[in-house]
Amino acid sequence: MPGAPPPPETLCGLVADRARQAAPTLRYRLTGTGRRARWSLDPSFDPARHIEYHRLEPGSSVHQVAADLVTARPLPRDRPLWTLMVLHGHAPDEHVLLYRVHHAFQDALGLLSTAWALLGGQAPPPPAPVRAPGCARVPAPRLERSATSAIREALPGLRRLVTAAPPPWHPAQVPGDGGPRLFVVPLDARVLRDVAGRTGTTVAQVSLALVAGALRAWRAELETPAAEGGTDLTVGLPVGLLGRRDHPAVGNHVGLLPVTLPCSEPSPRERLRRVAAQMTLPKIARQRRTARGLYALPTALTRPVLRAVLPMALRGPADRLDVGAIHATRVFPGARAVFLCPPLAPRAAAMLTVLHDRDTASVSGIFDTHVARPEQVLDAVRQALGELHADVLTSEATA
Repeated sequence: MPGAPPPPETLCGLVADRARQAAPTLRYRLTGTGRRARWSLDPSFDPARHIEYHRLEPGSSVHQVAADLVTARPLPRDRPLWTLMVLHGHAPDEHVLLYRVHHAFQDALGLLSTAWALLGGQAPPPPAPVRAPGCARVPAPRLERSATSAIREALPGLRRLVTAAPPPWHPAQVPGDGGPRLFVVPLDARVLRDVAGRTGTTVAQVSLALVAGALRAWRAELETPAAEGGTDLTVGLPVGLLGRRDHPAVGNHVGLLPVTLPCSEPSPRERLRRVAAQMTLPKIARQRRTARGLYALPTALTRPVLRAVLPMALRGPADRLDVGAIHATRVFPGARAVFLCPPLAPRAAAMLTVLHDRDTASVSGIFDTHVARPEQVLDAVRQALGELHADVLTSEATA
C-alpha cells in the first residue's frame, strides 16, 4: 500500500468495524475437539489481539520478511486463527498489510474474500457454526455410489500424489539455516489472458504450462522424454470444492487434482495442450465429486483410510513440488501490488502459485532451504510466458 501505515488505533477500529459488518468470519474460532469441533463465534473477540506492527530496516526484502513472520510461530488456538501484520520502514513511501491465516481456518478463496471485505469490498457469505476443520463443511451429497466405490475412485489420484518418486526437478544443496525462502516475480496479466483467449484455455491451465516450461529451462535433466528414460513431474493442483457464491469463507474446502507437467515436451504450445487435457471441466468435476463423496463418508470409514494414507504421505524426503493458480476476481483497492506467501506442506520442497486479477499477475514461490538457486525458477516462469505467447502468435501467422 502507498504512504505511511495507519496508526494502530485507527487500524484496530477499522478491523473491529469490518468484523462486525462486512467480515464476520474474522470472529470465528475453533471450539471443541474431535467430533465436537466447530467453527463458532468467539464471545471474547478483541481485534487488538490480532494486529501487529513490525518495523523493518530500510531496504529490507519485504517478501522474505513476510515468509519469516508467517513461519516464525504458530497462531494461538484460543482465538480466531488469523493475524493482520503491518510491515513498514523498508521504504519511505509504502507499507505492507500482511494477512496471515491458518490453512484449516481459510483456504485461498476464503482468504481472498475476507481480505477484500477487510479492505472495503463486498462481504462474503456469513458462516454458521460448522464442523471443523475444513472440508467437513462441504454440503454432503446424496451418495449414489457405495463407500467402497468412493474410496476406490480416489485411490489412483492419491497414489500418483503420494507414492510416485519425483524426478530430480531441482538442484540440491546442503541445507542452510533459517526457514523457507519466498520469491515473487510480476507477470503481464494482459499476456496471460491473451494466450488463454487465443488458445481456448484458462489462465490456470496456462499457469501450469508455464511452470512446466520454467522447470524444463531450469533443469536439463527434465528435457529427456519418457520414452528415453525420462520422467515427467506430477504435482498436486488445489481445486476448490465449492463455488464462490456457496463458499462460507471459513474452513478449508480444497481437494487436490494430480497434474503431470510435460517438462520433456519442447513445444510451448504442446505443453499447454497436454496440461489443458488434464484440467478439463469434466475431470475437475469428477475430482470434486470424489472428494465430496469421501468427505461425506462416516468417520468410522475415513479414519482407517487416513491412517493408511498419512504415513505414506509423510514418508520420504521433502522433494515434492506443489503448484497453484488463483483467480482474484476483484482488485484490491489502492494496492500497488498483491503477493502470496503460500504454505509449504509436509514433504514439499517448494510451492509455486500464480495469482492474477483483472490488471495484475504475479508468481510466488516458497522454497525449502535445501533447494539451490530458487530465484531462477521465478525468472524462468516469466520467460516461459514470453516464449508461449510468441509461439501462439507464430502459429496463428502461419496457419
